[in-house]
Order: sequence, then structure tokens, then C-alpha cells
Amino acid sequence: MYYLFRIFYALASLKILSKIWWLIYYLDFFRKKTVLKNLNIAFPHKSKPEKIKIAKNTYKNFLTFFEDTIEFKKHPEKLNEIEIIGEEYIITALKSNKPVILVTAHFGNWEISPKVIVKRYKKPMAVVMREIEDPKINNFFKKIRGNENIKLINKKRSSREIVKSLLHEKRILGVLIDQRSNASTALKVKFFIPNTPFNPAVSKLSKSLKAIVVPGFSYKKEGKYVIEFKPSRIFTKNDSIQDFTQWQADIIEEMIKKYPDQYYWFHNRWKNINKG
Repeated sequence: MYYLFRIFYALASLKILSKIWWLIYYLDFFRKKTVLKNLNIAFPHKSKPEKIKIAKNTYKNFLTFFEDTIEFKKHPEKLNEIEIIGEEYIITALKSNKPVILVTAHFGNWEISPKVIVKRYKKPMAVVMREIEDPKINNFFKKIRGNENIKLINKKRSSREIVKSLLHEKRILGVLIDQRSNASTALKVKFFIPNTPFNPAVSKLSKSLKAIVVPGFSYKKEGKYVIEFKPSRIFTKNDSIQDFTQWQADIIEEMIKKYPDQYYWFHNRWKNINKG
């Protein structure tokens, strides 16, 4: 697996990978089924040709994002060219002196957001991540994702490190909240369809630590990268964990509907879900 990944990396470094997206699309007999299944669930009213077009563009976009991630690693000065939308939301949150949680999804090029935030706002981050099973590939991505200002927190051993990062180290916490949650504490929300299990961890953190939650997304618009922050929210006495979690699901769904071919449809998000 590692050697296949190295081939992919070499092709991405030469910017060849995105040019052969069509070959990878047609040869991928496993993930493609998941992509099309997810699109059928999320967009039941779209025609089959429309969904196939989204699927093809999803492959092309994510191969391009992988190439761009490598490019930004080699030339970090290019991060300065990224447009920021809704910057007032993150600036206000940082000025509040409260813990700040950046909630996002596997959407667009989520890998570059921490680097831009650390560079632009002079604030260290901690990112909760799921480690890759292959240790060599995992170590490779750690080198791409982390540095002295971006601490990586293993999702399986995260609780103590999250509190330490937010309260003691004063880091912004980055959390990708969109993937399927198998935890017994998952809440059922409407995420394209009713009764979708959703991780309420961010809601609970905001409630217990009085943290400000800022939704943020990195994506391409007209061929150029944009990081867009949405209005922030902090848990109040009038909120419930259910409503606060539904708010996060709604914002992510809104972004996906706007740019459906920039979402990571490869994950089996609605496994064993009753669509009724």
C-alpha cells in the first residue's frame, strides 16, 4: 500500500495525477460505488447524468487538491494569495479571549486551512485527526499536516489533549465533524436525510468550556482558493446539545449543496441508515 501511495505522490508532485482522473475514476470499482450511493441519498431529485457528473468532478477535484497540498508545502508563500471571506467572525472570536473551535468538514482542501490560520492570525492550532492505518503513510501525512504551530491530536486519545490545547496552550482547535459516528453518544440529526448519526463532541466542548465555535471551509471558487468563515456561535442556557449539533450539520450541508463536487463522497457516511 505504501509503495502505491508513493507512486501517487510522485505523480501528484509532477501534477500528472489530476490529468488522469478519468482513468482512476473508471478503475475504482470499490469507492465509486460508495460515491454514487451517497449521491443518490443526498440528491434523490437529481438525474443520473447529473450525479455521475458530480462523481467525476469529485475525483478530479480531490486529485487536484492533493497536488495543491504538495505545492503549498513546497511554496508556503502561496498561502498569502488565498482569499478570506467572513474574516470578521474568526477575528472577533480570537479577540474574545475564549477558547475557539474551528468546525469544518471533509470539504474542499481542508488540509490547507490550519496553515493559513496559523500564518495569518499568529495563533497556534491543534487538529483532531484520525490516524491512517499504514504507519508509513500516517507518518508522511503528519509531516505534511503538522509543525511546531500545528499540533496533531489522535482522535482515539483526544479528550485530555483537547482540553490542554484549548485552555492551557491557547490553541485554536480544528475538528472535522462530518464523518459517520459509531459512538453510542452520537445524536440523530437531519443531514440530508433524517436520523443521521452525528458527533456532538463540539457541542459538548462549547457547553463545558464556554468555547466559541466558528465554522470554516476551504474550497476553490472560479479556480482560486477561498477560506470562508461563517457566523460563530457559543453554547448558551437557551441551547440544547441537539440544536447546537443540528446547527453544525445544517451549515455543512449548505456548503455541500453549494459545491457538491468538492465534498469527500468516498466515505460511507450513511452506512446502515434507514432513509425513512
